[in-house]
Amino acid sequence: MPIAPARKEGEGRGAKRRLLRKLRDRYRLMLINDSTFEERFSMRLNRLNVLLLGTAAFLLYGAFVTAVIVYTPLKRYIPGYADQETKRNAYRSLLLADSLERNIQERDLYIANLRAVLSGELPADSAALLAPLAKKPTVEDLEPGVSDSMLRERVAREEAFSVKEGGVDNERRELAGVFFFPPLRGIVTSRFERSKGHFGIDIVAKADAAVKACLSGTVTLASWTTDAGHVLQIQHANDLVSVYKHNSVLLKKVGDKVKAGEAIAIVGSSGELTTGPHLHFELWLSGEPLDPQAYMVFE
Repeated sequence: MPIAPARKEGEGRGAKRRLLRKLRDRYRLMLINDSTFEERFSMRLNRLNVLLLGTAAFLLYGAFVTAVIVYTPLKRYIPGYADQETKRNAYRSLLLADSLERNIQERDLYIANLRAVLSGELPADSAALLAPLAKKPTVEDLEPGVSDSMLRERVAREEAFSVKEGGVDNERRELAGVFFFPPLRGIVTSRFERSKGHFGIDIVAKADAAVKACLSGTVTLASWTTDAGHVLQIQHANDLVSVYKHNSVLLKKVGDKVKAGEAIAIVGSSGELTTGPHLHFELWLSGEPLDPQAYMVFE
């Protein structure tokens, strides 16, 4: 009984040996002059060498075609391929379309409210209905309470020991109630240092991320400088100025009105004073630099 399996195993080994023998059998490739029968070229080959040479030639051909497509302008003719400039223009168009849609919605809402007011469809204000029922103030109500007295004492104490002009922090008081929109979400790599002449912060974010206006205002500068690359500057209310440097593309021009949170540029690495894609953001109040991290969160 065990003879049959052994015979099959022997036959299998024999077939493998015959296959290896065929692959290793040597042949001679010769080029002979048909007139004189003189041998011009001769090469010894076997099937294994031919198989290896064919595989290597196929790989080299594939590498050559790939290099031509990747490193030459021929890649632009491949269906479905879009270069970096086309992607950038498409992204800019998407941002502008989003801003336009938001403006149209705000306009439609304003027109609807105005139409309702003119036609008298809006209900009466609840504050006006309750006004006759409100209690008239008395002399006791007009006298300062305990909490008011404590607040007055605290303010007087701060003014007495304050070293700043005016007795209080004028900077904080002028910016009280101002809501800043972070121009970019990312990692702050360089902080505000007045002593070292670094009057802003550096924010690293994803490539081609949109830079947004921190407040509503008017673009007063949209230009190129050797050190900072594409620079954009916005004048805001309360004598506030914001500066955005090292952009790859500017989406606004001088004189444009922008709103808080509206896209104004795209993050880049333009200018000589840069080591990679990031945004250098500065905030100025009445000609004095401010630390942006004291008024908004970037991470």
